[in-house]
Amino acid sequence: MTGACLEDVNHEIYGGLYSQMIFGESFQEPPMQINMKGLSGQISCKAPRTELKDESSIRSWQPVKTGNATGVFSIDNTHPFVGQQSQRISFISGTGAIGIENRRLNRQGLYLQGQKTYEGVIYAKADQPTPLYITLENADGSIIYAETTPTINSPNWKKYNYQLTPSQTASSARLSITLHRPGTVDLGYVFLQPGSWGRYKNLPLRKDVIDGLLKEKISVLRYGGSMTLSDSYRWKNMIGPREKRPPYKNVWYPYASNGWGIIDFMNMCEAMHITAIPDFDSNETPADMADFVEYENGGINTKWGKKRIADGHPATYHLKYLELGNEQYNNAKLTAQFKLLSDAIWAKDPSIQIIYCLSDDTREDVGGDISYLKQTIAHCRQNGHQAWFDVHVWNAEADQPDLKDFVFAEEKLKTIASPNDFKLCIFEENADNARMKRALGHANAINRLQRLNYDVPIVCAANCLQVDQQNDNGWDQGLLFFNQSFVWAQPSYYVTQMMADNYLPSTIRSEFQTKNDSLDITARKSADGKIITLQVVNHKDKAINTQVILDDYNRSTGKVSITELKGNSLGDENTANDPNKIMPVKRSLSIKNNSCNYTFAPYSFTILKFE
Repeated sequence: MTGACLEDVNHEIYGGLYSQMIFGESFQEPPMQINMKGLSGQISCKAPRTELKDESSIRSWQPVKTGNATGVFSIDNTHPFVGQQSQRISFISGTGAIGIENRRLNRQGLYLQGQKTYEGVIYAKADQPTPLYITLENADGSIIYAETTPTINSPNWKKYNYQLTPSQTASSARLSITLHRPGTVDLGYVFLQPGSWGRYKNLPLRKDVIDGLLKEKISVLRYGGSMTLSDSYRWKNMIGPREKRPPYKNVWYPYASNGWGIIDFMNMCEAMHITAIPDFDSNETPADMADFVEYENGGINTKWGKKRIADGHPATYHLKYLELGNEQYNNAKLTAQFKLLSDAIWAKDPSIQIIYCLSDDTREDVGGDISYLKQTIAHCRQNGHQAWFDVHVWNAEADQPDLKDFVFAEEKLKTIASPNDFKLCIFEENADNARMKRALGHANAINRLQRLNYDVPIVCAANCLQVDQQNDNGWDQGLLFFNQSFVWAQPSYYVTQMMADNYLPSTIRSEFQTKNDSLDITARKSADGKIITLQVVNHKDKAINTQVILDDYNRSTGKVSITELKGNSLGDENTANDPNKIMPVKRSLSIKNNSCNYTFAPYSFTILKFE
């Protein structure tokens, strides 16, 4: 019940969780024309926006010019380092500097910690030895924080490592790459990240973001979604040196990086000690999926197990789950492909549980020609497996956990298969907002799922993360927000945290003696019956006073622990300027004769814990 869906939508990964501080790392964005005094040509930097259309389409690089220097920029499509193109910089004449500068995702500005080392990589080439200035500086270039000057000395693509230690902390810095004398340099790839001090367990992950996820106490992460629906989204493109991995056309951003991919996701979950569920495009080949399973779980004598070891991971990943597809309608072609992929996976490791994603219109998908799902269930049964399906639900309002499709799917599948032959999961509980009403809806959804006479094995809320003010694609629903310098939680994040802190395994009967449609309540108990919790949602604008009575409970006096999350309105949210506006508050209350009086605040989610 305490999972989350991680997907590179609204830059959760590239420009977010990934420690890479440069956006436009391999110069794949379309160019803009440069026409200014002393400068001409083209610089890779532009990309269209689905949302925020009033914002600039300039996403990454911009020109730098000082003094009376003149220069020309151009795009090389003939011999790019990776992808379709590389960037060329030519210093023609004069004195000063000519080059380009980068300010992170959508030019937010780089956040730098003073006296801390940053490490980087650049791939470049030049026909003649040419000094290249790599500089951390303030937004207008008037203050230099750190600088290094490698000489580009090869006409072929060559890797240059560098380190920079800023002299002071800066909140809106830039990285500039410039020439200070006549010459031409081609740039193919630029990388910059904090040293190990700013990364989680030395992985390519922002430490502050991972620390935030750990405090949320999520138990499972699903990595995928619509981002997988791309012919270039293939796991074998996500291994090997990051700089040499081909960029891919993501549904959400068409110039995305494979620098952080499925194997990095597995490494992250392993380091965090949480369950990982990678999602794959259904058009992966059976041979490649077999190789993936062998890479993850294969021994030292297997081809891909040896590859994993060579990549620095001697132990197996103990992969337990993986998902195929995302929101595609079941038909003959997809069903046949699922069978081929499943057979290839189970031939390598029959213990893996495969989850098949239903379409985003579950009612139409399941309510139409259900024979395809029947074939999938039968194929799983023949191979000794339950068929698990992923149902996506909508939950945008405080009192609207839309579980009708989930229940509909369960009832329809029961008409073609035994309940023991399948299970339903939720890998996307979508809301399209991150405000208090989403938090109450999130709590309401978990409450209702726990009350179903059905064992829902995995529930993930979407989206796991969101970069503040960078909602390019409309899915404004992150649980954990962050910008270039710090991290903060939204109210729905705290619902997950509260559920995790107070988790108990069994649901028990609860009822109102008087009619009440304002409160949603689920009661849970521990295996030994010594602990009982009440999870209560009040989505209305009025406080509700209640008398809570516990039957068959063997403690008549003592304290009840209370954790309460409440807002002043359904529109409340936490912001960069007020990150702690909505937070859980803990206190205790006396209980006598197995009873206590409690008033549930307006717009609140409360857990009462009796021990």
